[in-house]
Amino acid sequence: MPPPATSCASADDKPLVLLAQPLFPDFAAALEGRYRFTLAADADEATAAEARVLLVPGLKEVTAELIGRLPALELVVTTSVGVDHVDLEACRRRGLAVTNAGGAFSADSADYAVGLVIAVLRRISAAEAYLRRGRWATDGKYPLATKMTRGAKPAENGARVSSTERWRQDIDERKHKLGNGPLWANLCGVVGKEREANGPLSPTRGTGECGAVARGDGAAASGDQDVACKPLVLLADPLIPEFQPDLSAHYRLLPAASARALLTIELPLVTVDLIDALPALELVVASSVSVDHIDLAACRRRGIRVTNAGDAYAADAADYSVGLVVAALRRVTAADAYVRRGGWVAHGEYPLATKVSGKRVGIVGLGRIGSLVARRLAAFGCPVAYHSRSPKPSSPYRFFPTVRALAADSDVLVLSCALTEETRRVVDWEVMEALGKCGVLVNVGRGGLVDEPELVRCLREGVIGGAGLDVFENEPDVPAELLAMDNVVLSNHRAVLTPESIRGVLDIVAGNLEAFFAGRPLLSPVTL
Repeated sequence: MPPPATSCASADDKPLVLLAQPLFPDFAAALEGRYRFTLAADADEATAAEARVLLVPGLKEVTAELIGRLPALELVVTTSVGVDHVDLEACRRRGLAVTNAGGAFSADSADYAVGLVIAVLRRISAAEAYLRRGRWATDGKYPLATKMTRGAKPAENGARVSSTERWRQDIDERKHKLGNGPLWANLCGVVGKEREANGPLSPTRGTGECGAVARGDGAAASGDQDVACKPLVLLADPLIPEFQPDLSAHYRLLPAASARALLTIELPLVTVDLIDALPALELVVASSVSVDHIDLAACRRRGIRVTNAGDAYAADAADYSVGLVVAALRRVTAADAYVRRGGWVAHGEYPLATKVSGKRVGIVGLGRIGSLVARRLAAFGCPVAYHSRSPKPSSPYRFFPTVRALAADSDVLVLSCALTEETRRVVDWEVMEALGKCGVLVNVGRGGLVDEPELVRCLREGVIGGAGLDVFENEPDVPAELLAMDNVVLSNHRAVLTPESIRGVLDIVAGNLEAFFAGRPLLSPVTL
């Protein structure tokens, strides 16, 4: 009679699988108890003669010599997609089957590839390393990099990049030394001196053939007639080199109280005091999308119109947002720094990070930038939801009435809204707690949207899993504790800036000025 069946098989009854190299811990845990594993290098003659399956957990070379040592071999199982480490010709001669990872890595590889494309084109890792070394505060912003979406050829902008960077370094140095207060005190001082020299100023629309600005006593302004014929535009801060040729050909760009238009390049405060010092002012032209640096209430009281950058930055900001999402979830910049330090050779591979595709994405502010972020991340297979001041009937995405509710239903929370009194510190401890310990916060809006001290605490204590931050509350000062964290991707307020986007902003700025002085509708008016 046959022996009675036992309730459980002995170790010798389990199928034998030879290993080309040791199993990854996750593989070992998943396959434990199902097979007998033996390293091929340690297999004796009897074991080698028995093995029908060879498992290759990494990229260990499977040579014809190894195959020849395994007479019973029928199957080579690789855990990679590529099988260039397997001698396929030897397998073919023996009639061996070979398998690979199929489509298991496809989505993650595609996610990472997109992240690398954005990181390379926009220099995300290099800019982060620059910031972590403290150079934003001392040397100004990291140089611009090219855009992601289709636009002008980089070569066409080569000359502009260097001149723009010289301008940026100059303005950053002045900001660092003076701050907004002295800068505006100097500007208002110029205004005061002009008043003392020329007496009260009053704009005269259409004076003479060219509409030159006249002094209060009716005398024509001194200077070349061609210059006097140009409308006067007050400069709040120095022009970007790209702006200079186009604008100076059509406008007098001076600090003067008789100006009807004020142009702001960076983010200097346009306060009620400055506005009151400019009695002829009718238009404030901002080269940014957000206008939280402008006292809109003072503009509203004076009937002064305000324009912004419109859609010029939207595509670049959306691209960069996606880059920060991928970089934060996949730890792209931390892994980059690890390789550069020699960690891969000395300590092995950098720890795995979570996937991007399929993550639930919540967007705070479904405006121009937010809508483009949504479209890009939807292509990753990410379910998208949003919070705005009110639901958008045309939006295909789910609306949440509060940021906290949105965070609770999201794996990634992207901030792309304007900074107002209602949105200031809209992301507080409660929102971050709702986002959760695996959640990631990405901010390309304004630093003031987040309670920064609470963000630091939540990252330190694991309340949230990571962050991608392009903006900070007191730029260029970045909390020192963030600089030491490897679960944070840091960027020096560069999401919107490329040579191509600056050219787009110039077109809008010039278009708004031309429309204003010609009495036509403005291109990108801000609702006050």
